[in-house]
Amino acid sequence: MKNILKLVPFLAVIMLAGCGDQDEVNNPPAENNTQTNNNETAAFSFKEFELDVDYKGTNQDYEVEYDTLEGKIEASIEDSINDKNLHGDEAMKELTPLFDQLTFNQDTPQAEVIQEVLKVFNLKDDYQEFDLEVTFEDGMKKQYEQHQ
Repeated sequence: MKNILKLVPFLAVIMLAGCGDQDEVNNPPAENNTQTNNNETAAFSFKEFELDVDYKGTNQDYEVEYDTLEGKIEASIEDSINDKNLHGDEAMKELTPLFDQLTFNQDTPQAEVIQEVLKVFNLKDDYQEFDLEVTFEDGMKKQYEQHQ
């Protein structure tokens, strides 16, 4: 019993060290022809994409988070509608083809952005609340909100 108690702190340290950030992407998507301010190419026309669509009833939400800060990419999908939670590379694998379909830019009217995102992500338009925050490659941040 004493030997097991001695192992507990050691095992706790190992478990904490191995947990890391589960949203971090180790295999980022291939870059396309989108130019950044530093003449580098970026995978998408935005560096942050945070989507939260809430529907009536409990457990009827769809959330996406994609961030490219400080040289790291983090991605997650929390889809309580379809009981799916993906993080890191798994989330990025699902998000890449969806992000590739998005054509809006910072000048696109809000209604068009919302409709495009709903269509690309295959989400119903009977949401209670739609909230999207995007930071484009040039640093401009836009928020698209609609409550029904």
